[in-house]
Amino acid sequence: MKNSYKFKRNIEIGSLTAENDAFLLKTFVEKPELKLLQEVNESKCIILGRTGIGKSALIKYLEAHENHLVRIEPEAMSLRHLSNSNIISYFKALDIKLDLFYKVLWKHVFIVELIKLHFGNDHTRTSNILDWFKEQFKNDKRKKKAIDYLEKWEHHFWENTEHRIKEIEDVLESNFKTAIGGAADLYELFKASGEISYEKSNSKNIKTELLHKAQKVVNEIQIEEIKDLMSILADELFNHTQKKYFIIIDDLDKDWVDSSIVYDLIKALINTVNEFRQIKQTKIVVALRTNILRKSLFQNITRGIQREKYNHLYIDLDWTEEELKKLLNNRIKELMRGTYTTEPPTIDDILPEASGKSISGFQYIVERTLMRPRDVIDFFNKCIKHADGKTKITREILKKAEDEYSHERLRALNDEWQENYGSLYVIYSFLKGGAHSFKLGEIVDIAKESFIGLMSANEHLNLSDDLKASFEKFGEDFNERNLLERVLVILYEVGMLGIKLSPEQPIDYINTAYSSFRPEDIREDSKFYIHKMFYKSLRII
Repeated sequence: MKNSYKFKRNIEIGSLTAENDAFLLKTFVEKPELKLLQEVNESKCIILGRTGIGKSALIKYLEAHENHLVRIEPEAMSLRHLSNSNIISYFKALDIKLDLFYKVLWKHVFIVELIKLHFGNDHTRTSNILDWFKEQFKNDKRKKKAIDYLEKWEHHFWENTEHRIKEIEDVLESNFKTAIGGAADLYELFKASGEISYEKSNSKNIKTELLHKAQKVVNEIQIEEIKDLMSILADELFNHTQKKYFIIIDDLDKDWVDSSIVYDLIKALINTVNEFRQIKQTKIVVALRTNILRKSLFQNITRGIQREKYNHLYIDLDWTEEELKKLLNNRIKELMRGTYTTEPPTIDDILPEASGKSISGFQYIVERTLMRPRDVIDFFNKCIKHADGKTKITREILKKAEDEYSHERLRALNDEWQENYGSLYVIYSFLKGGAHSFKLGEIVDIAKESFIGLMSANEHLNLSDDLKASFEKFGEDFNERNLLERVLVILYEVGMLGIKLSPEQPIDYINTAYSSFRPEDIREDSKFYIHKMFYKSLRII
């Protein structure tokens, strides 16, 4: 055995983001979810989970191990122009449902990428691709629309995605102006002023006609052509091959498109992915944060789709203690590579053992995580920082690391759920400096005082619209207990609280429970427990 490894404060066992993590592929833990993704005939293709759960790691592994694969970068699609598009803005002002249009955009992108994957990503072969389709289906009149569609887009196949999407947008605008004929000047007036304007006389009839024709144009844009082309891909192109083809999409939580349309685009993406399941030997794999899925499907319930309808697509990613321990051991081994001639120490060798009433160091770390790789990597990196020059991590070092770790995890929690609820600080502030567990009746007055204080200090609190509306009812005939019940459900959902609904039930945290609860489920004897991850940052007694 060589000299024992000494930790150094600037050394880490990996980055908190998959794209910057040099250890990721070398220390990858092969979970059962990976096999589901690699099997093209398996319907599971949307990786769901909270930030830091390992969605991007699975995507990176697929990229490294599959031969026929293309990644679609949402930011590279440059869809921002859609939010400023005259025709899209006009249709949204008319309250036209654009779901089918957004699906056409995704379908077009996927069709082009699959054809490029199959024939080879070489623009010199464009004419050969079209010739192949023409020769194969020259006597099949049912395929004519699909061939016409390919012929129309022949010179745009190897253009960037933004260019192709802009072309479809132009087709939509052109078709609409043709459909409304003499009323086209009203659309031109909108483009100039940015406001919907109708002639004073007979304005109701004009609006009704515009609504009808606008929705008809959206519903019919290249639908039949794309449907026929998808049938060709399913029946003729990919049905006679043993090769596997993958399209992967990640980073949908980044700022890739305006918030006014992002959730509609993601909803359309989920719907489109489901339809592409008909094309064998191909798979579209999407990584999606759970909170973004929820907002995409339920921000407008009347126009939304139900999660249950697409359950067969979802992989709910989670981790066991054994898997997290394996992850740490793999990374420690990689970190200490070259230091030992025999097997390097494991996490149990480095961290304190269980003793008396004290749990083991590994158990101490795990209890302060949401059972995510990012959490254990972050905690251990901070342990290394405070173990500078040492060979082992003591309980004192664990405590020092925990303080820094807890505050960072609280900030990360705020960032993760900002788009769902706004500033979480407003709704968890009453927990600071309190007990680690409580019943509802014990904190009503404390919470009310905290909420009122925050409202008086800041009239424009950064909350989601519905939460803000509830808070602003203070001072009126308002039941603060109902608001607090809703707040507690939210804090459970984000992982800050666990709940023991009744004395005979176990404590459930969101990462260990298989069902959520509603405000009406809370009983007088229900007890809430603050997650140990946040003890230090919330100064819990």
